Amino acid sequence: MRRLLVPILALLAVAAFFFEYLPPHPRVHIFSDLEVYHLPLQRYAFDSLKAGRLPQWDPSMYCGISYAGNPQSALFYPPMWLLYAMPAFSFKALEIFAILHVWLAFVLCWLWLRNRRLDPVACAFGAGVFAFGGYLMWQIVHLGVLMGVVWMPLALLGMDQFAERGNWRALWKTALASALWFLAGYPPSWVAFCVTLLVYALAGPSRRRAVAGAIGAIAVSMLLAMVQILPAIEASQGIFEQARYTSTLGSTIVALFVANWVDANQSAPHHYLECLYIYWGLPAAFAMFCAIARREWRPYAQAAITLAACLFLVLDPGHVVYYTIVHVPLLERAMQSYNFYEGAAAMAALITAIGISAFLKSGRPAPRWVTPGAVTILAAWTVRQWMRGGNFPSGWAAAAETAIAFVLFALATSTRRRGAVIALLLFAFADYKVYGTNRLFNTRPGDVDELYPAHAIRGISDEAYHAMMANPQYRVTSDGSPSSMEFRMFGLASPQGLDPLLSARYKSLMEQWGATFETTRVFRMNYRNRDMLQTLGVRYAISYNGGPNEELLSTSPNFRRIGPDSFYHVYEYLHAQPAYHWEGEARPIGWLPERRAFTVRSAAGGRFVLAEQQFPGWRATVDGHTAPIALWRGVFQTIDVPAGEHTVEFEYRSRRLRLGAGISAATLLALVIAVRNPSRRRLP
Repeated sequence: MRRLLVPILALLAVAAFFFEYLPPHPRVHIFSDLEVYHLPLQRYAFDSLKAGRLPQWDPSMYCGISYAGNPQSALFYPPMWLLYAMPAFSFKALEIFAILHVWLAFVLCWLWLRNRRLDPVACAFGAGVFAFGGYLMWQIVHLGVLMGVVWMPLALLGMDQFAERGNWRALWKTALASALWFLAGYPPSWVAFCVTLLVYALAGPSRRRAVAGAIGAIAVSMLLAMVQILPAIEASQGIFEQARYTSTLGSTIVALFVANWVDANQSAPHHYLECLYIYWGLPAAFAMFCAIARREWRPYAQAAITLAACLFLVLDPGHVVYYTIVHVPLLERAMQSYNFYEGAAAMAALITAIGISAFLKSGRPAPRWVTPGAVTILAAWTVRQWMRGGNFPSGWAAAAETAIAFVLFALATSTRRRGAVIALLLFAFADYKVYGTNRLFNTRPGDVDELYPAHAIRGISDEAYHAMMANPQYRVTSDGSPSSMEFRMFGLASPQGLDPLLSARYKSLMEQWGATFETTRVFRMNYRNRDMLQTLGVRYAISYNGGPNEELLSTSPNFRRIGPDSFYHVYEYLHAQPAYHWEGEARPIGWLPERRAFTVRSAAGGRFVLAEQQFPGWRATVDGHTAPIALWRGVFQTIDVPAGEHTVEFEYRSRRLRLGAGISAATLLALVIAVRNPSRRRLP
């Protein structure tokens, strides 16, 4: 039975999560950032690779930003290559990819807990806290965080084996997990992981050795991740900096143990709930109750100390953390408080496994005749929860219902019979299912692949769509929807955007032109500014009935509407100029994201301007000879071209990508050789 436990639990986990996502009945889809940010980002990479080029430059927003240097692209995250290897890309595949990471989190957490010689059933409950608890279910919409968090159990497994055996080779797991976490695409999450790992090492046995091992593993992981780190450093030069660290409301702590304390029903009047819904489930509540009741603190010490530290960093009482790191700009920009829920979830899983394992090993089980009754009650409650239609009590009513479920869980656990164990697992998984994956914050009805066909932008007439696609040298703007992230999927370019790689000088130029910034990254165009529109190469503007600029665009003599009536209205700017400027004749002969080539002719020569942001990595040539690039208007690229006819080329290649790839490959090879070395030397 024990040999089959992990495959059975894995099957249950996959079935539970795939039930509503797999064809032929895709009743819901995961929305938010997975749909509007990560789908276009990964589809762009997929299309680029299928076209035979490595995506290094992203022209879709802010008049161009680095793609290879954007950590959120996860271009060098190895599991992502499985998606790139598929014959066709779909949102359904991206959803399944995300769900498989949840399953992987469960399996890795189970292996980590089993390494501590805990009861396998208790380990299953602990792994459920980590994989199916509120934090991971919240972060399933944020692919970069999700793909990183799943590797925490592997990192902690390496730390435990190193502390126990003193063999440094066990740290390969920690180093690999840390590298994969960084490559997953969200550095603030990785920073929280590093802090958690160091606290975990300090709270455990052999503190000095453990801390040294953690620091060493993190250092090696950075070498492994250099393929992403070096291009990211290169691309981040001059970006607009903003603080990230904020405190979290204390009411979140209540939601750790009370299902649906914050009303997250589909019919709730609240929208998105400000991301406060964090739930650890019945097993965590039961285990912590056991720990407090038994007053055996030593087995829980390492997990409890680390948990307390993570929750302190999340809640930041008195703003102590904020006022400490505000004087260290790098930390203030690199840390986000809620990411420390990652470590808190892992420690809750460990406490759960320890507590339930101790309970199962202590005392005498309930009489055999109790098992059928317990199984029947658990099954009835499970079916009741599953069939309620997605609306559940909130507030104190939710607390009362959670208390009833807690009592049922405690009574069934005391039977310790095989049938009761299976019923308990289903009971716990159903609790996570109805209070985690069906919440308003991570699912919506519909099939995204039907909303984003490859040959059209939803809500835009075919005539307008084909007009925009036929003129790639011009840019497209909108009143917010469709966004530049959707443009990314269709090869359209925009001066607008939503990305951390917004440069300070670009933002300043947009403000000088009268652009209105709604957030630190999103701005509206000033369609009255002729210089702005012509400089940026804007030819098409999209609005809709009631849109902020619909009246201006529909009445202005400078714009005309294209195509028949549709939900979105596409207007053509009648005085548009392409995204390059030259006093003589210029004809594009190559227009790829990483390469722009022109044949130019002029009797007097002059300066050729490419209205593409100047990032490190751009180089220009005139007739094959290198031409120095200067800044134009402090943002764009310009070169001197002599009189006559010439071929001008601009090409983007990250200067540090090859170096980073070489360091990563060499480190990986050295790590494999070192781990496979038969030497069994232990550290003192």
